[in-house]
Amino acid sequence: MTNIDLFTYSSEHPEPTLDPFYGKSVMVIPPTVAESNLLTSKNTRLLELISAFHVLDSHGVGPDDSNLLAIVREVREILDRTPHINFSAFTQFFLVYNVAYSTYRHLDNAGKELFLRDMLHHYCEERHPIYLSHGYSNTILQVMSDNYSHKRNSKASIDKIQVLMEPYRFQKLVTPPFPESGRVLFLPDKGDSNLFSAFRERFSVSMRSAETEQGKLPDMVFGIDGTWFVVEMKNIKGSGGGQDKQLTEIINFIRYSEENKSIHYLVFLDGDYSNRLFANRTPKIRRQHADILGCMTSNPQNYFVNTAGFSKLLSEMLGN
Repeated sequence: MTNIDLFTYSSEHPEPTLDPFYGKSVMVIPPTVAESNLLTSKNTRLLELISAFHVLDSHGVGPDDSNLLAIVREVREILDRTPHINFSAFTQFFLVYNVAYSTYRHLDNAGKELFLRDMLHHYCEERHPIYLSHGYSNTILQVMSDNYSHKRNSKASIDKIQVLMEPYRFQKLVTPPFPESGRVLFLPDKGDSNLFSAFRERFSVSMRSAETEQGKLPDMVFGIDGTWFVVEMKNIKGSGGGQDKQLTEIINFIRYSEENKSIHYLVFLDGDYSNRLFANRTPKIRRQHADILGCMTSNPQNYFVNTAGFSKLLSEMLGN
C-alpha cells in the first residue's frame, strides 16, 4: 500500500471515542477515608496551618510576627517536600492570580515565603471560609490528578505504539551498529538521543524539520530489515491554538524527505482530533487535510496514519 492508501485506510477506520490505552489512572489518595497516606496527611496539616494563619491574619497580626512566620515556613516545607501537593485546593488557587505552581517552585526560599504570605492572605479572604462551610475533602486531590492525566498522554502514546508492535517481536536497540536485517527500535526522546545522533550520521539524515523546532527529537525510530521509520506521535483532543500548533509541527515533520530512500518519516496521530482530521469537515481542517496530502504526494516515502493505519502498515510489511 502507498502512503496515500494508508492515509485513506486510516480515514476509513477512525479512533474509538474511549481508547483503553489512555485509561491508566494514577491514584494519589487511599481507597477509603479511614486510611491516609503522605499526601492526605500533609494536606490535612496544610489546612490546619491555613486555619491558624486565618486566625492571626484576621486579628491584624503583622507580617513579621514570629507565629505567622512559623506557619508560612511550615507551609513552604509541605509544598516543597510533598509529591502531588500541587493538586491541593490551596495550590490550585495560585492560578486565580496567574501564578503556576511551577513558577512558585523556581523561587528561592525567601521568595517562596514572601509569596506565600500574600497568597495565604488572599486565600483566607476569598476561599478558605467558603470551603470550610462546604467541607474540604481529599477527593479534590484525586480529581486534580485525573484532570492532569492529559499531560501523561505523551508517554501513553509511546506505550501504545510499542504494544501494537509487540506481536512482531521488535528488539530494543541499545548501541550501534544499525542492523540491515531484523526488527529493532529505539526512543530518541526517551533517553536514546546519542543513539539517534549516531543514526543520523550513519545514514546522512538531515531531518530538515528539526531546523524550525529547535532540534526536537522524534519519539521513536524503528527498523525492519534495513528500512527505517522515524516516528512522531501525537494524541490531540479538541481544537484551538494549542492543537493547531501541534498539528503544524507534525505536518512539518513529513514536509521533507531524505535522499536515502530507506529512511521514512511517519506521523502517528490518534485522539479526537485524528477523527476530525480524517473526516475533513470544516474549512480549517480541510486545509490541514489538503496540506498533509500535499506533503505525502511530494514525499511518497513519508506516512501519516492513525492506530488502524499503523497496524496495517506493520501487517503489510511483515505479512501478518
